[in-house]
Amino acid sequence: MYALYEVLKEGLKVDYLMFIEIGGKAHLANQWLMKLVSEAVGIPAVTTGGKVPQIRKTLQELNTGTLVSGVMTTPEHMDYYREICDPINVKHYAPLWGKNPLTALAKMKKLGFRMLFIEVDVAMGANKNWLGKEIEESMIQEIEKLKEDRSINPIGEFGEYHTFVVDCPVYKKRINVTKSKTVWKEAKGYFEIEEATLQPKNL
Repeated sequence: MYALYEVLKEGLKVDYLMFIEIGGKAHLANQWLMKLVSEAVGIPAVTTGGKVPQIRKTLQELNTGTLVSGVMTTPEHMDYYREICDPINVKHYAPLWGKNPLTALAKMKKLGFRMLFIEVDVAMGANKNWLGKEIEESMIQEIEKLKEDRSINPIGEFGEYHTFVVDCPVYKKRINVTKSKTVWKEAKGYFEIEEATLQPKNL
């Protein structure tokens, strides 16, 4: 969502939000929330399968010129998007690429991003107590220490953690979680949002 914020600030016209059915289990379990995100932002959302040919097909059907991603630190992720985009002449744009993750997290908090931890992997260094909670300044400080002590990726790009944005500057309404559950499978914890509504930001 931070990448969306940056490109809208730059004046780029965004026609669609795209959810790719791949990645963390919590994102897949919570993908129904895309309809709320779409309404909150005011941009239509589409879902595509997680295989490269499926993603390419969706991009072509949408007459996509540019695919924006939130990759910040991981060359393998950049290569993944190039593999998708280059053969169909779609430009991949990563506005966050090269930014300092800890600085980015602090800036997001300052801008009003409210992010919930929806998945944590304790084996990779995440704190089990983060699950289901909103990222706070103290947690960012803890992530900085874990980067030094356990070499975790501070923005979670190796799967240390995943987040869901319930409010940010590009949302016209905020997402209010009304029912949820946590599930643990060995070292991984998942925060599954079962019910949520959109609410005016002034409530």
